[in-house]
Amino acid sequence: MWTYEHSIVTAASPGAVWGCYADPAVWPEWDEEMAELRLDGPFGAGVTGAMHLYGLPPLAFAVVEATERQGLSTETALEDGTVIRFVHRLTDRADGGTRIVHRVELDGPSAGEPLGGEIAGPVPAAMRRLAAVAEARSR
Repeated sequence: MWTYEHSIVTAASPGAVWGCYADPAVWPEWDEEMAELRLDGPFGAGVTGAMHLYGLPPLAFAVVEATERQGLSTETALEDGTVIRFVHRLTDRADGGTRIVHRVELDGPSAGEPLGGEIAGPVPAAMRRLAAVAEARSR
């Protein structure tokens, strides 16, 4: 298994950050790689959908775990059997803000570099935009 993890702190509340996750229309605002996120039902554990990243065909994914204001996990299976898992965690801070952690896990034949680095590379910038969008939405 290949893993990568990055964390940041934002003044936005966990609820404001959660709102950015729970609304698929907002994902392209904070993830520049994503052209569109489509869900096959209401956001929550068990929902499936497709993410369309720029320059790639849509990829099927599933939300495998979702706990409001705390975090979620998604999984995408590649054709070679490799599973890409994104784990997003939110922790309340005493100052009213939130510590955001995004973890990328790859398991299977393509786990490792260069795929892992290609997927994880944009994560810090996406997290900074997520924090900015959540802060703007909470004003």
